[in-house]
Amino acid sequence: MDQQSKVYSQVKNAFIRELLGELHGKRFLDYGCGAGIFSVYAALSGADFVLGVDAEQASLSTARYYAEREGMSCVCRFVSSDSLPSFTPQTVFDVVLMKDVLEHVAQDQALLDGIAEVLAPGGTLVISTQNSLSLNYLIEGTYRRILRRDKNWYGWDPTHVRFYTPFSLEAKLRKAGLTCAAWRSVYLVPYKLPAFPGSGRQFLRIDSLAWIDRTLGWMFPYSRMGWNIIVKAEGSRLVRSREWLRRPIFPFDLQAGYPETPT
Repeated sequence: MDQQSKVYSQVKNAFIRELLGELHGKRFLDYGCGAGIFSVYAALSGADFVLGVDAEQASLSTARYYAEREGMSCVCRFVSSDSLPSFTPQTVFDVVLMKDVLEHVAQDQALLDGIAEVLAPGGTLVISTQNSLSLNYLIEGTYRRILRRDKNWYGWDPTHVRFYTPFSLEAKLRKAGLTCAAWRSVYLVPYKLPAFPGSGRQFLRIDSLAWIDRTLGWMFPYSRMGWNIIVKAEGSRLVRSREWLRRPIFPFDLQAGYPETPT
């Protein structure tokens, strides 16, 4: 939760909110919901139903508390799972968010295929992930992977299993039947730097450089050149509509093995 107060996260979250678009009356899936920040945001924005899925019980407990605090428990439901739940054919979501998830997943194409199956015709998928076609990768990646010979370095989180480029990510989305509609980038120029020795701090943050992200992060080609790339993909409107299968309240059934988060 503290990370969300950092300028990097503020800029990224603003771009994500922009790409999610209008959520009023929508059904929203937050896959890898963490502490539920965007789940609750969707509920407060008028979403009819919000489902947050995450593997970490501590995160889900925080998300449930956050939803209760904001009076959104009647809209939000949180489920514990380390994979995409096995939804029934009746389940469709108008908007799906995967924020900093895909780079953790071994079978990423299978996950995207599964998301495409539950995305309503013309629905929106928003993904944020790390980009090896970025200045920070050129600098830090060269140091880590070449000078330090750490071939298993995949960014700031040791649980990452790969990097993407806009080209490789778009190819995977296209294979899942989705079309890329918009791109955004964050951290075009590194502004979280190692602190000077003896300063008593681990990092030196030059947050004023975030203006570069705000100014150029939505503009081609810079929108595909940041350390973090955010893409809005859309499902085809030509897919046979499943509107008649919708249920008015809680339009999903979870199979055994995907329990709700305990209160």
